Amino acid sequence: MEEVKTTEKKNLKKKWKNKIKLMTAVCLIALLSLGGTLAYMTDYELAKNKFTVGRVDFNLYESKWDGELPDGSYATPPNASPSDASPSDAWGIWEAEDMYAGKVIPKNPAIKNNSKNDAYLRMTVKVPVADVITADEYGILENDGEITETELFTYEVNEGTGMKLMSVLSEDGYRIYEYGYTGDGEEEIPVPAGHDIPPLFDAVIFANVIGGQIDENTEFIDVDFKAIQSGGFDSPEEAWKAYENQSVK
Repeated sequence: MEEVKTTEKKNLKKKWKNKIKLMTAVCLIALLSLGGTLAYMTDYELAKNKFTVGRVDFNLYESKWDGELPDGSYATPPNASPSDASPSDAWGIWEAEDMYAGKVIPKNPAIKNNSKNDAYLRMTVKVPVADVITADEYGILENDGEITETELFTYEVNEGTGMKLMSVLSEDGYRIYEYGYTGDGEEEIPVPAGHDIPPLFDAVIFANVIGGQIDENTEFIDVDFKAIQSGGFDSPEEAWKAYENQSVK
């Protein structure tokens, strides 16, 4: 009888050992699975950060404005005086120092994608606006000589730049024109890595404003841009939404 009880105890211990081993194995599998999930999520987050932030290297240059070249260098130092430059360097930055009604000023904003990534690009042209009286090229008063809200600079967009007008906004004494890269198509597309976008325009013309209405502190036309890596986004709208979210301070 005692031998039977001893055998039963041994069998019971063996069963418990097997159960413990099984539970340990299940727990280990669960922990390994959890660790794998966490590692995957971490990798995903890192990848997400990479394509959201990205490395985008664009350069806006204006060879007729200040002599800057696509790579950011200058044929003539940017702080040089007009007398130090060659006769061919009729830079707009110097011409703009002495503006008068109807004057044409060299300014040719172009953009180079110097990065290894394709990227969406938006280019903005900010034109100052003022309530003034203007005249046409023959000196005849426009709008019956009435004071009218007028853009102080005008320009003619070049063909074949791949840039398309996306929107026009008015705010705080400016009219802001935003252009997006479409490659001369209808839909916005990424600018290929290494691609050089030709000048959006070649010159700006100061409005034919009747004398005495504009002071020396008048703001000049301003050109700027923004870009975001296209990889990882399903559409330009999604990319620009991410750009806006990143830009919030």
